Amino acid sequence: MKSKILILIGALVALSFAKDENPLQEAMEIIKESKTLYSLKYLDKPIPVPDRSRLINYPVYREKNGDSYDVKAIKATGEAKKLLDKAENYFGSHQYAKARDAYTLALQEDPKLYSAITYIGQTYGIEKNWDKAELWYKKAIEANYVDFLAHWLLADVYKIKGQKEKALDEISIAKVLNRNNPRLEALRKEIYGLNGLNIKNWTFNPQVRMSRDSVTGNVNIVADSIWSYYAFVQAAWFYEPVYKAKAKKYSMPQAMYRECLMGFLPFIGDKALVDSVDVLKRLVKVIEADKLDEFVFYDMLLLDYPTASFQLDKKQIEGLKDYLIWANQK
Repeated sequence: MKSKILILIGALVALSFAKDENPLQEAMEIIKESKTLYSLKYLDKPIPVPDRSRLINYPVYREKNGDSYDVKAIKATGEAKKLLDKAENYFGSHQYAKARDAYTLALQEDPKLYSAITYIGQTYGIEKNWDKAELWYKKAIEANYVDFLAHWLLADVYKIKGQKEKALDEISIAKVLNRNNPRLEALRKEIYGLNGLNIKNWTFNPQVRMSRDSVTGNVNIVADSIWSYYAFVQAAWFYEPVYKAKAKKYSMPQAMYRECLMGFLPFIGDKALVDSVDVLKRLVKVIEADKLDEFVFYDMLLLDYPTASFQLDKKQIEGLKDYLIWANQK
């Protein structure tokens, strides 16, 4: 049955990807006829996963503006800043009741200082008053759903209380909202382990390098054999005028990502390859479950554009949360 599914997978992918009949074929034909000379060499060793530990999100709030959101940094000014600084000083000297009072006054001065709600919860958490901490983290999330720290700390409270399923939901939402934070990732692994899920941080990591010679204009591609067609589609998007013009129509590169994934089509009918190559195994699993959109957004886009999560509505964020949990089932 599995082999039959793999045989049919190409048709499913064709329906799932871009509107073009065959983006892979189109890209290869354009490259073949291009005035630019493309060369391909195979990698001699794997490309490691890039360090994205500094590509993290910071506290923000957002306001609806038509079909999108205006995302704004949480920043105290004037009297609110004085009160917040006082609260931070109390917090740093372990005077948590006084810190709570100062955070409350700062909020009264500036109701959009949403982080202060989370910090009040944190003071209760440090005192191991888990019920109060939970209450305030929930208040923070209700006031500002994209507060990843509130989701993160609420997950920790649920973990401590033994409510591992609730912890799983909250840490997964936090992960969507702050894709690359290493400390958050450490708690994700712990909570996923408690829920019997895979704890490995699988990362979509193209085995491709390419550069353009500044003198000749030639494009030099170095890629793993499995990634070779992916690399050619990506090269077309990077260097060919018709694709560069098309790319200007999009604010984010999902369209390019989806077409690059067509480069795996020649390989996903080979069961032995699919079983032995992680990216092929993942892609087949995603296509069979009709979760390609989630794969593109979570596993590709958010790696390099983590702030894109702030443009998602609550339902979309929860959809990616569900995808992340599903993708890590054993």
